[in-house]
Amino acid sequence: MKTKAIIKIIAAVVMAGILAGATGCSLNKKDTQREKQTTTDPVPVNGLTDNDTTDPEDVKGVMGEEKEKPVTGDSIILRLDGMTTEEIVEDLWKATLVEEGMYSEDFYEKVITDGCKLFENRKKDDDFSWFFYEGSSDTIRYISRISVFSGMKCDPVFDGSGRVALELHIEEKEYAFEVAEAIVERIQSEGYEINVNRKSGENEDTWYVGFQKDRKTCTLQVNKVADYVISFDFPIEGN
Repeated sequence: MKTKAIIKIIAAVVMAGILAGATGCSLNKKDTQREKQTTTDPVPVNGLTDNDTTDPEDVKGVMGEEKEKPVTGDSIILRLDGMTTEEIVEDLWKATLVEEGMYSEDFYEKVITDGCKLFENRKKDDDFSWFFYEGSSDTIRYISRISVFSGMKCDPVFDGSGRVALELHIEEKEYAFEVAEAIVERIQSEGYEINVNRKSGENEDTWYVGFQKDRKTCTLQVNKVADYVISFDFPIEGN
């Protein structure tokens, strides 16, 4: 089990690097002078990324001792084991509740790690972005990334126009695609229409969906890297 956990941690790091720029959305930006970052992606989208890289040898675990936090109606629970598909989607959408002027440290107060660990060296000062890995070998479903973008950067304070990028790991293929389909339906319920929908791979282990609503776009991808990794982004306005 220990070997499996190490393999999954390394795979999570590799996938985070691959997918960091694979999610994107086009929004009307308040600040057109923001620095533009680029990356090379297996699927061409909008090129928005926090562009971090991690060496698996540098994984250190949590940033100090995680203090116990009360679970409230706004809490974002990382460990998804035992949740229904509907509960997982609702949990994910709580990460989209970001108000203009919110600080990253205040947002993080809503995150309940529940045993999941934080990649310490992927957190730069107070950037609005975190990467996680499972805290024990019995964790088979968990959120592995939360990044809040202001324009094209994960600024410490959300400026009211941007997107949330999320990733989650699910061990079982059938359930991973069930959750992904539920996320697609939730995005459509927000008024987005599908403009790209394709599956690939020998066993159709890869799925890419593109959405559009007026001038806004967002994407969802499923990839097999040890676990099945679902990554998607969703535009937010910070109201």
